[in-house]
Amino acid sequence: MRALISHFILPLPIFWILLLTALILFIRKKKLSRIAFGFSLLWLFIVSTPFLPDLLVKHLEDQYSVISKEAIKNTKGPVHVLVLGSGHTDDEKLSPNSQLSESALARLCEGIRIQRLIPGSTLISSGYGGSNEMSNALVVARTAILLGIDPNAVKMQENPENTFQEATNYKEVFGDTGTLIVVTSAAHMPRSIYLFKKTGLNPIAAPANFLVKKGTKKPPYYWLPSSGNIEKMESAIHEYIGLLWYRLGGI
Repeated sequence: MRALISHFILPLPIFWILLLTALILFIRKKKLSRIAFGFSLLWLFIVSTPFLPDLLVKHLEDQYSVISKEAIKNTKGPVHVLVLGSGHTDDEKLSPNSQLSESALARLCEGIRIQRLIPGSTLISSGYGGSNEMSNALVVARTAILLGIDPNAVKMQENPENTFQEATNYKEVFGDTGTLIVVTSAAHMPRSIYLFKKTGLNPIAAPANFLVKKGTKKPPYYWLPSSGNIEKMESAIHEYIGLLWYRLGGI
């Protein structure tokens, strides 16, 4: 139900609903049709330029800072670095790292960085396969080993289909006595931490894959409409709806 609701209030579905409404009203109620059409264009402008998408995403991403070496130097074992699942393909023509989505690869890179900072820690990949034959956890684990992580320091949880299941599965398999570091996309981190705490865990947040970054002066074309801004808006809406859903008691 949550996925269905979030799908219909994403930027492009809202645009098409407004545009379709304008077309339906055009025959008999031209004034209302023009209003609906105007709103559809205004909405498309809002979600395709960076102002609102950046604001919403930044609010999510600013809630947790990137882990520093000093922040984890006193962690007590066992230490588990849990990389939450993201997209992949099981195209056998590709190497494991090329099978991973951009977000999955970014999460794994951060997980590897942290795992190497903590001698003796374990990297845990997570996520089911969806429509693919191989699980996301398997592809992530293979990539980690390909990038130099000791196979004995890699474990998997291949069954979880969403973040809540990742939290409950981790607690069932690994317990709650060690130190858990959760690695996921920065925009997804607030919802992830909320769900892990809901299961009784107290993880350390390790955000990755930031969509809004500070830096040098933005080029002039940065402020123009683009599909990338729509993607950021989709990510933000998905996360806010997810947070609201779980806080209202949904599972």
